[in-house]
Amino acid sequence: MENKKITVIVPCYNVEKYVKKSIESILNQTYKNIEIIAIDDCSTDKTFEIIKEIEKENEGKVKVIKNEKNLGLAATRNKGIMEAKTDFIGFIDSDDYIDENYYEALIDEIEKENAEVAITNILIVDEDGKEMSELQKGINPNQEDIKLASIDNGLCASACNKLFKKSLIEDYLFLEGKINEDVASVIPSVLHAKKIAYTDKCKYYYVQRNTSIQNSDFSIKRFDMFDSVKVCLDRINDLKDFEKYKDIIICHQVFMLYIYKIIKIKGFFKRQKFLKLFIKKNKMLGIENSKKGRECIGAFPRLEKLRVLGSVKLLRTKSPLLINLYLVCVNIMGKVIPVLRKIKSKLKTKNVIRKNLTIDDLEKVARKQARLKDKDIKVSVVVPNYNYEDYLVQRIYSILNQKEKINELIILDDCSKDNSRELIDNITEKLSKYIDIKKVYNTENSGIAFKQWKKGFDLAKGDYVWIAEADDYCDKRLLKVLLNKIRKNNNIRIAYVDTAFINKQGEIFLKTIKPEIDLRKTGHWDKDFINNGKNELDNYTFLNCTIANVSSCIIKKDNYDDIFEKATKYRQAGDWVVYANVMIKGDIAYVNKPYNYYRVHGENITSNMKKQKHLEEIKSIHKEIGDLIEIKDWHKEEFQKRYDFLKRVWGLEKENNI
Repeated sequence: MENKKITVIVPCYNVEKYVKKSIESILNQTYKNIEIIAIDDCSTDKTFEIIKEIEKENEGKVKVIKNEKNLGLAATRNKGIMEAKTDFIGFIDSDDYIDENYYEALIDEIEKENAEVAITNILIVDEDGKEMSELQKGINPNQEDIKLASIDNGLCASACNKLFKKSLIEDYLFLEGKINEDVASVIPSVLHAKKIAYTDKCKYYYVQRNTSIQNSDFSIKRFDMFDSVKVCLDRINDLKDFEKYKDIIICHQVFMLYIYKIIKIKGFFKRQKFLKLFIKKNKMLGIENSKKGRECIGAFPRLEKLRVLGSVKLLRTKSPLLINLYLVCVNIMGKVIPVLRKIKSKLKTKNVIRKNLTIDDLEKVARKQARLKDKDIKVSVVVPNYNYEDYLVQRIYSILNQKEKINELIILDDCSKDNSRELIDNITEKLSKYIDIKKVYNTENSGIAFKQWKKGFDLAKGDYVWIAEADDYCDKRLLKVLLNKIRKNNNIRIAYVDTAFINKQGEIFLKTIKPEIDLRKTGHWDKDFINNGKNELDNYTFLNCTIANVSSCIIKKDNYDDIFEKATKYRQAGDWVVYANVMIKGDIAYVNKPYNYYRVHGENITSNMKKQKHLEEIKSIHKEIGDLIEIKDWHKEEFQKRYDFLKRVWGLEKENNI
């Protein structure tokens, strides 16, 4: 394998604090057929002295060059390309570092796929190495067109998370004298490659410095992006899918610059200055026509979407003043609306459920439900009940009050000891003339919820099944928002909403479950999403159950007998096993609104959990998840952090690390 030699180019400028760690991470590679060309761009600190010392200690492995004058990153990289005499070229920024198997994994993928470019992931860390964001994908391996996938992300122009065939990158040198110089080089190189490959077996660690260009105040230099994109498009206009590539490139490189930087500049006159320049530059690209750009803001909060869409449409007027005034108005709305909501919240009752409901009230909503037209997606609602007589009428009211058609309502009773069955008999008799409703009574208690879930799926005739637990409640919009997601993507296996917690009286005491499920503080649940199930499990649900309550989700109808059987082994965390095994079969959707209300009272299993047993279940489920995804070292680290935290807060004795 090591017959292919790699040159790693490391441009250096005033990085005395970082450069040694950066170059040492290259020297310590498991792949040994590497030469390093470190080029100092007239640093004013001790960078040059440090890399010269590294060269002396690693004779034959490191070559140091010093520019006669400061040339900038693009020219320095180009100099390294001309100096290299090897088959493949990689680029490492001198304040970043890489995994020790980085180049072995990349070259292995190149050989296996007979590719000209290999791409991997970037992990954003702070100066102390602490992770600042979730793992950033260098490519979406689930997208069929791998070239399209390679540019359809915010990292597509990075030279550092890639390994290039030298003859390829030589044809598209970096754009000298510009920032964002890599857009005009990296993207054309990737798109002109005969074949590209992706691996997630290594990571590039991108160190976010407070003094870096990306973190500096917005300046006119940022408009270099237009020149870089223009050159990039000129270099790829011979490709068959040029128009498709063009839209995606404009979205990620210029549209995002506009919505995240330009319109968020503070100060009316400062923003006016940059809007004027942006409009002038935008004539060559026309970001207001970007279909991909509009898609990207689809999941934004309503006010943010209003700010972006309105100002983008106004770009056609070519009037910076009009756009600026519009932004001022939206910004004022952004300050006024939360105040009005706060006032409204105080005026509203804390109780979110309808009180004092009767079977006659159920009949009224059943009539309304019967008048709804049959839709393209049929939903079966299964209500498992055990001793929840006090909540049944409220629960069924919240189901029948939905804005979407209910295909059927199945009430399962697991040998309740209260008067549930008498109530269910009355409800069924009263509602049967309006809706398809059936009751199913167990002759003996099943002892575990998942047997009832399985029974519900066996009986259900709909396309999706909603297990609506008898003591919970929901907003009338729950089903509508979930089905709207599924109508956009028929591969969705699970769609769920955020959950709020209510007490016995129906009063909210926890407005959202997001802080409880987002253990790694990724911000993943801060907006709606549709995600590939394997990706969701790999990056989020591997650590903890991220669906708070089965009542919050609808699940695609299928035979899940083997999954329910697995879940019956667990008393506290079996639902996690169900969700993980179902989501990996397709996609998963989430709505960032607490339309589900989970009732907490003394009878809930979670209130009486045995802590030691629960911890053992979590460990066991982590092992089961290893059968669904590849467990990597960073997963194991997160597992151990979770165990240590739970043992500490639950007061359990310290156990051996895994």
